[in-house]
Amino acid sequence: HKPIGEGLYLAASPALLRKTLEARPIPRRTLVLAGYAGWAAGQLDAELEESAWLISPVELDLIFEIPAAVTWEMAIRRMGADPAMLQMGGHG
Repeated sequence: HKPIGEGLYLAASPALLRKTLEARPIPRRTLVLAGYAGWAAGQLDAELEESAWLISPVELDLIFEIPAAVTWEMAIRRMGADPAMLQMGGHG
């Protein structure tokens, strides 16, 4: 696993996933996510330059304690912004 913040690690190992899912009890503050995201060469850098992403410090309570349904809104509010005022858009 790779540390990505204080008390936060990222792992993509099938063996570690199996070990985590078979553990009893499942370790506290464990979150298993599956998915895929991909960018074309230079796309992410361009999006960052366009301020298409909001970047904030890692806050473990947003990951492990706040209900997923309100995590995004709470994170935006902690940054001092009103989610209703953000312009949504995409790249196509």
